[in-house]
Amino acid sequence: MMQALGLGLEATDVGRAHRVRMVATVGATYIAAYLALDWLSFSYALHGIGITPWDPSSGLTLAFLITKGLRYTPAVALAELLSSECLALVSVPLPAAVGGALIVSGGYALAALILRRLLSDGPNMNRSRDVASLIAVAVFAAGAIAFAYVGVYEIYGVVPWAGFTEAVFQYWIGDVIGVVVLAPLLLLYANGRSRPSWRLQDHRRRRIAEIVLQGLGIAAALVVVVGVDYDHEPARRFYLLFLPLIWIATRHGIVGATWAILVIEGGLVALLQVHDRSAAMVLTYQMLMFALAATGLMLGAVVTERQRARQALSQAMSRLSIILNTASDAVLTVDDHGCIDSANAAAERQFGKSLGALIGCDVRNLLAAPDALDQFARMATSTSGQGTTSEFVARRSDGSISPIELTVGRYAADGNWQYTLVVRDIARRREADRRSQEHQAELAYFSRLSTAGEMASALAHEINQPLTAIVAYARGCLRLLQVSGTVPDMLHEGINRIVEQGERAGEIINRLREFMRAGESRQTTVEVAEVVEAAAALAQAEATQNGIVITIRLDKNLPPILIDRIQIEQVLLNLLRNSTEALVVGNCKQRDIFIEARRCNQDEIEITVIDTGPGIADDIEPRLFDPFITTKDRGMGLGLSISRSIVEAHGGSLRLVTRTGGARFALTLPTSDGEVRQHG
Repeated sequence: MMQALGLGLEATDVGRAHRVRMVATVGATYIAAYLALDWLSFSYALHGIGITPWDPSSGLTLAFLITKGLRYTPAVALAELLSSECLALVSVPLPAAVGGALIVSGGYALAALILRRLLSDGPNMNRSRDVASLIAVAVFAAGAIAFAYVGVYEIYGVVPWAGFTEAVFQYWIGDVIGVVVLAPLLLLYANGRSRPSWRLQDHRRRRIAEIVLQGLGIAAALVVVVGVDYDHEPARRFYLLFLPLIWIATRHGIVGATWAILVIEGGLVALLQVHDRSAAMVLTYQMLMFALAATGLMLGAVVTERQRARQALSQAMSRLSIILNTASDAVLTVDDHGCIDSANAAAERQFGKSLGALIGCDVRNLLAAPDALDQFARMATSTSGQGTTSEFVARRSDGSISPIELTVGRYAADGNWQYTLVVRDIARRREADRRSQEHQAELAYFSRLSTAGEMASALAHEINQPLTAIVAYARGCLRLLQVSGTVPDMLHEGINRIVEQGERAGEIINRLREFMRAGESRQTTVEVAEVVEAAAALAQAEATQNGIVITIRLDKNLPPILIDRIQIEQVLLNLLRNSTEALVVGNCKQRDIFIEARRCNQDEIEITVIDTGPGIADDIEPRLFDPFITTKDRGMGLGLSISRSIVEAHGGSLRLVTRTGGARFALTLPTSDGEVRQHG
């Protein structure tokens, strides 16, 4: 354990040493870059110290502290101290240098902290809000730093009191120029946004040619503004530098604008040094440069925002177009006059018209509803943007009509109401509902017919014996009366009527039974899954209402069966309803019904219905399939008897399989192949 602890401490020390080396390396790199930029920009220095019209090291410092954090503030102080001691043209007292270094590092650390708070999503310079925050903070921070910095140098006699205001102003404008020129570009690099946002249709050669032309435009403007000595009023021609900058900013956004500003500033400083302008002239140019840089940055940020918004809108429109064109329902937009503004591909299919024919068409003609707009207004909910659904009739291009389900939403556009219509063709659903109703009616009719048939058969079996006895006794009485000859006529007539009505009752019952037996079933080849799923679908509503789960488990590759589909569905439906009632009456906690199907042998398949109910009572089980045997309060006791008769008429069997907990009914039916072999 001690060894593991030692290894952990050693690993911690190694990690800490690595972090220290990384911080030292980054700090040293920053100091080297700071001194290099300070040395390159050390021109037109006021009073021989680092008060110059352009100080790019300030932009480097602010970007460095924003991206790397305030822990590098000592590196900033050290860099400023080295610059004061190494680059100054005059001897700077150490206290003044130290004070100036602390002011610069502390001021820019505070500015970086403020910007890190303002830029909560990170320094994304492609937003106008970020650019405005950077410029505003740079202006105020540079002014405060300039005032304090020059004040310290004035205290130690490096800057005379008479030159205090001039020194503060030049220091301020130099730092602000350095920040707005260099800091945005560095921040964009730090966030991986250093490449211009080229348009997709631009060819590479066209891009290169455009960059070359833009560079030539900057060079020409610089030559005209600085290189040609027309007069001593630089502001008269400085506006020419705005032209290439605006061109670049509108084409490439904030990234192009930052590069253009950097190139313009570099060229401006170089030409000013070549032509040896006065310090006052240089300061005037730098003030104009600040206005140019701020304008270019804001314009570039706005262009980038618009490009991003346009790209997001284009992507959203593409996604919306894909969604609408893949939707199965027709989607239309309609103005307040009923004119169709847009439609998707499904609308073309539903109405049988091309997109060109739909656009501009009056929706009232398509819906065969002259008051459609009034109905839209009543259906739509303008406050929430949600709509309601109603049924209409659509008229197709061939003149045919079909029922539709219409959902209407309403929104305001340019002061007028616009409607969004979602059209769903319900012709197939109506047809399916009609077939389902017919199927239900057929099942109900067959159920009633089967119940009546079984009841008639059972009643005939029970009543025929007493009727036969009545007839036999009545005939005997007649013979006795005929022999005696002493019976009154009324008794003779009454006995005749007994015989007549008795024979008539027997004939009616026999005819009813023969009629039921003579009924022919319509047997067809059906897949097992179709029969099982149809019966389960009919029982599903009642099962769901009572919290019962019906699960179907079918073996693969089951052969088809030759049956009267309606009759076998009725048998399965009867078994499912019995299971449902058993689960509900028994108040079972676990409410599951399983329908399983497997192949018993080559010629038979077995369908079983299993439930988790209380099961069948022992005294009822032997007589379960007898007529009028039931465990239900209002049951007739004919369902299982009828079901068994139906299955046996198909050449199969229906039985109760004994199991612990619940009931299991097994229905065996011959396959279509087995039926053919049996009759062959």
